[in-house]
Amino acid sequence: MGDQSFTQEIWVKVESYDDLDPTVTGDVHLHTFAVPGMEVRVGAAKNDEDGSSEFEPRLIPSVQYYQIDLGPDSLNKLHDALEPFIAAAKECEPPKVRKVRAK
Repeated sequence: MGDQSFTQEIWVKVESYDDLDPTVTGDVHLHTFAVPGMEVRVGAAKNDEDGSSEFEPRLIPSVQYYQIDLGPDSLNKLHDALEPFIAAAKECEPPKVRKVRAK
């Protein structure tokens, strides 16, 4: 057959859908949000009266980040659910990222 070749066009349609309502595919956008929480970590050693030491658990504030694809109606539901908390909160700047020192 020699040096024969052919080309074929391939079309790909990428469609986003609402993660809460997969029937919604129009005007869907990715949203990132953070949820505060508490993480249990082992703290410093505590010396008991008998001389033994025991590590105490400590609660450390933590943040978990999430991403979700939402259409307009689902985004409104998220805003409605958060509204009482936002109304009671005060607006602030995002936290500064701490630089980790190399040891």
